[in-house]
Amino acid sequence: MAAHRVALIAPSHWHYPMYRPAFLAADVRIAGVWDPSPPLARDVAAEFDAPVFATMEELLSRSGAGFAFAFGAHADMPAIAGRLIDRGMPFSIEKPAGLHGDHIAGIRRAARRADVFVSIPFHYRLSALARALSAAISLPSPDFLHVQCSVHAGSPLRFADSSPWLVEPGRAGGGCLMNLGHHPIDMLSWMTGADVVSVQATLSDKALRLAVEDHASLSLVLADGTVASLETSYRQPARAADYMDFHVSLAHRAFTAKRDGERLAFLDTASGDARHVDGGWRFKDYFADYVRATLSRVEAGAPPVAGLEDLERTQRVIDAAYLSARTGRSTVPQRVSSID
Repeated sequence: MAAHRVALIAPSHWHYPMYRPAFLAADVRIAGVWDPSPPLARDVAAEFDAPVFATMEELLSRSGAGFAFAFGAHADMPAIAGRLIDRGMPFSIEKPAGLHGDHIAGIRRAARRADVFVSIPFHYRLSALARALSAAISLPSPDFLHVQCSVHAGSPLRFADSSPWLVEPGRAGGGCLMNLGHHPIDMLSWMTGADVVSVQATLSDKALRLAVEDHASLSLVLADGTVASLETSYRQPARAADYMDFHVSLAHRAFTAKRDGERLAFLDTASGDARHVDGGWRFKDYFADYVRATLSRVEAGAPPVAGLEDLERTQRVIDAAYLSARTGRSTVPQRVSSID
């Protein structure tokens, strides 16, 4: 089978190294690289013996790529997505693809009009956690009662060379909530099949004293009555053994489940029987699975792992959380319409 010819757009992004193992695979050929930082573009391209292009337009018109993986500063993502859609190029774009839900809605409408495949890397859906839940019950399930999840990463200052914009509100759109909150919010919607209808949020910048928050705490209520608690932060110690700390606790009518070391501990509600399954908590390892699944799906004409409608749904929750933190009141996320 011929190798997939892939364009890399603005890989000066802290997530790019997590995709890299998949790009080194024999069935992927990096057809070209463009980045606003020419030195970084050259460094990325050299590993693949790929050409560097001076502009994104040159990359799209001259590289012969059939698919693009797009990154970039959050503020630059709507323009990047717009150019790809204008060219009719199928692509994956890192979340959040913009600074707020209206940015994503604009991309979604343009992609629909142009009939362009757009994939979002909500790779929690491909994780061992997702597989364990899918094996236990049929998903989505209306019978979740309560979900608790926390995601703690290290300081964004670690990425001052590749992604200095992470600490600039006007370019990142926010801090740890914007950067880490999309995945667990999407996982919540994917598990339950229900929208978030109420958000109460508290933000803090006490730990790092940056212009963006380093801790966020959210209380969520879903349309089916599920209650969820979400915490994100940039407080993982620099010398911690794991790049990210992740904890989850789930209450379902049929079972409870929570992280127990390296495994997920299930307790059956009716019988009281306990069992453990692999939890697979190194979520960055699933980016390679995401790349393979995405290229396979676009080739087969299948839907993406997750799409712009899913991303807009998570961003509307995050928008509501920032509004709640500013006003001190519960807020209602804007509904995402699949027909507009």
